[in-house]
Amino acid sequence: MISVIVCSRQAPEWDFHQRNVQKTVGCDNEYIRIDNRKGEMGICAAYNMGVQKAAGEILVFVHEDVFFMEEGWGKNLESKFLQDSSTGLIGVAGTQYLFKDDLRWHIAGQPFLKGRVIHQLDRGERFILVVFSWDKNDSEVVAVDGLFFAIRKELFSRASFDEKTFRGFHFYDLDICMQVRKTHKCIVTWDIMLQHFSAGKNDPAWHEAAKLFAQKYEKELPASCVSSVPDPSPDKRQSASNYDLKGKVQQNVIV
Repeated sequence: MISVIVCSRQAPEWDFHQRNVQKTVGCDNEYIRIDNRKGEMGICAAYNMGVQKAAGEILVFVHEDVFFMEEGWGKNLESKFLQDSSTGLIGVAGTQYLFKDDLRWHIAGQPFLKGRVIHQLDRGERFILVVFSWDKNDSEVVAVDGLFFAIRKELFSRASFDEKTFRGFHFYDLDICMQVRKTHKCIVTWDIMLQHFSAGKNDPAWHEAAKLFAQKYEKELPASCVSSVPDPSPDKRQSASNYDLKGKVQQNVIV
């Protein structure tokens, strides 16, 4: 079974996201909503609470403004975890190289970035397909974007979201990846398509969390799962290709 865990800022009667999940997952599942309407806890604390409640063998952590575009993604996850026992975490966008002095996960550029995601911009007026890679195969990475990732439940016997260090809503994703990859692989899958109704931002809270992450993993950075190294000049790195979908994608959300 798959347990879908959400740190929610919506009223309990709002079920748009839950309906999308349950109509598209395609396998036995449970939806766990951690009520954080008052913003009294960070996302690490909320996710740890969800882990304690979860009964599934696979735990999915997803933002409530992320919607699944195609049916059967849950079966895909089950198959991938079953086929490779060394896989511990699966995301939809991530990097094969994480710098020590610049912790933006996408800064390594292509070909070190993997995955693709549809983003809503300008209050719904534009939809952009952000393509980090057109690869039609799963790729090992060192870190994934936190909008969506799945982890084997068994790994939480020795790993957890670090709510003491990361008390807000940043770096929970990179931190859990660093924990998982001590014993298992993190991968980005190419065949789960998501629509994200917001975009990340590097605000002062992000920079503060970045300092804490750098201190925690000082001896493990840079992190890499490939033999090559990104170009030393940031200006020569291309992070993604963007394709304007002109709003058409909005009609494809399954509810």
